[in-house]
Amino acid sequence: MMVWTWILKGVVLLVGTLKDAAAGIFARILATFGLTTVTFNAILPNLKAFVTQWTGGLSPAANDLLGYLGVGTAMSMVLSALAVRMTWKVFIVPKAVADQLGSGS
Repeated sequence: MMVWTWILKGVVLLVGTLKDAAAGIFARILATFGLTTVTFNAILPNLKAFVTQWTGGLSPAANDLLGYLGVGTAMSMVLSALAVRMTWKVFIVPKAVADQLGSGS
């Protein structure tokens, strides 16, 4: 019985280590393309301000209810995903399109 506990702990440790390694690699890939800086420092605040402008007319009770339900967090996650998707479309273009734009050198 004790051997199975050791095996289970080893598998959990291995899966956790692989997950952390994959997350680090993915973050480095995104950082290579500059998606973290562009997305979260330039685009995302503008998107949030746009959505906030439309929710400003709600009553305080409605704002409290939305805050309690976690709508703000959900919208932030959706906007983050949309911003990353948009930056991928803007910055990662096919080679044929890049050749038409010119190399700049």
